[in-house]
This record gives sequence, structure tokens and C-alpha cells, in this order.
Amino acid sequence: MQKNVGTADKIIRVTFGISFLALGILKIFGSVWSVLFSILGIEILVVAAIGYSPLYHVLGVSSLEPRLTVEEEVDNWTTGVPDSER
Repeated sequence: MQKNVGTADKIIRVTFGISFLALGILKIFGSVWSVLFSILGIEILVVAAIGYSPLYHVLGVSSLEPRLTVEEEVDNWTTGVPDSER
């Protein structure tokens, strides 16, 4: 189970998860809707907590930030000329 949920995605999921869970607990809508909102809120919070989304896996999507790698070393670094010296 490889993680496929990035940091920004987790923040959004926590926000919506808490909102849906609150809608479910407060029973603003009917009882059926309250149960559905509660289940949806819990599912969203679990995905945010573990960092893995089965739906993302099925769709082949990942919101993780790409890892930066160094492919070759650069021997000579050049610097630009400061504006004050132009």
C-alpha cells in the first residue's frame, strides 16, 4: 500500500471530513442524510490520516509532490552579475 495522498490534499480532506462529520452528528438534515454524511466524513478523515486513497489507486492518480533527484553533478557553478555592477 503505497501512499498517494499529498499534503495539500490531506489538508483539504481534513477540512471537508470534519465538516461532513459535523453535519452528520448535528443531524441538520434527515436521519438518512446524517448517517451518510457521518460515514463520508469518517472515510475522508481516514484517507487523510493514512495517506492512501483506494480510489486514487484504481484511477492511477497521486497527489504526492514529485521527489527531486540530482541526475548529474555540475562542476562549474556560475553566478549572475548583481544589478549594482551593471
